[in-house]
Amino acid sequence: MTDYIAYVRGVLPNGRSWSTERRITSGQTEAGLLTTWANAWTAAWNLAVTGLGVMYDANTKITEFEVGTLNGTMRKVSKSLDPVNLVGTDAGDPYSANNTVVWLWESAVTQKYGRGNQKLPPPTEAFVDGDVLTGTAGANFKAAAGSIRAAITADGSTFFVAPKYLTESGQPAYARTVLNTVQVREQLGTERKRTKKEPKTYF
Repeated sequence: MTDYIAYVRGVLPNGRSWSTERRITSGQTEAGLLTTWANAWTAAWNLAVTGLGVMYDANTKITEFEVGTLNGTMRKVSKSLDPVNLVGTDAGDPYSANNTVVWLWESAVTQKYGRGNQKLPPPTEAFVDGDVLTGTAGANFKAAAGSIRAAITADGSTFFVAPKYLTESGQPAYARTVLNTVQVREQLGTERKRTKKEPKTYF
């Protein structure tokens, strides 16, 4: 089994980039897991009624998938890329790009090191009411997360988190904790770090 980090990258309506990632332990090759990862997200995006794409406008896109191989200290030592062009189909106005949809991944461990967040762009205004996802949006996001998890874990691969340092509760650095379940937070999150990732430009 090999440890990987899998990314989804895209573009927001304001032209800025977004990305999200999960660590995966898998018996697949890097290229093989990239195909599985890309297919899982593409299927979740393209479902006609409940897919991710129906909740985004045409300027919210997925533009690239990446899978990188990790070494024993969780550093990426190689990577494989798959450029794509998945665009949203909703005609509504996009919600503020300073917000995010939060997926909470959890394990049987109750300490902080046993869970992890994953952030996606906010949907269009039709799927948000006062910074809270509508019931339809919540159900669609949860179904998408579940379908992606099912596709990745079908062959025995697992999602995991690993601390960088020894935790106060005694979890060693880089020790894996398998993530078993995923929930969608009803309230939108904020993305203060997003602009820090942007290349700096000058007048």
